Amino acid sequence: MDLAAQQAALFARFERLGITTKTYDHPAFFTVEEGRVYKTSMPGAHSKTLFVKDKKDNLFLIVCWADTKVELNALSKDIASSRVSFCAPEIMMDILGVTPGSVTPFALINDTARRVR
Repeated sequence: MDLAAQQAALFARFERLGITTKTYDHPAFFTVEEGRVYKTSMPGAHSKTLFVKDKKDNLFLIVCWADTKVELNALSKDIASSRVSFCAPEIMMDILGVTPGSVTPFALINDTARRVR
């Protein structure tokens, strides 16, 4: 499913659930710093989302405050896993249907096998 179809399906689900949304379009960005210029006009708290895997290929989606310093070694302990690393773009696309710089918790709608924790 292409990005426009994914977005339409997500917004349709929100509508069915009675959830009102406001969308802010912006390019993909890979760091919190890159995104700051876009987020200054957006209300609310801002976050970052990391897609990682451990040595056993368990997948994790980590969401935290934008300014949180994430150390992968400490993160492994926090999630009771072996050492984690960032997932390859191919895995991200296959499981979440998004590309690096566009990771969002809403992409979990595409994980129909529920592999991501």
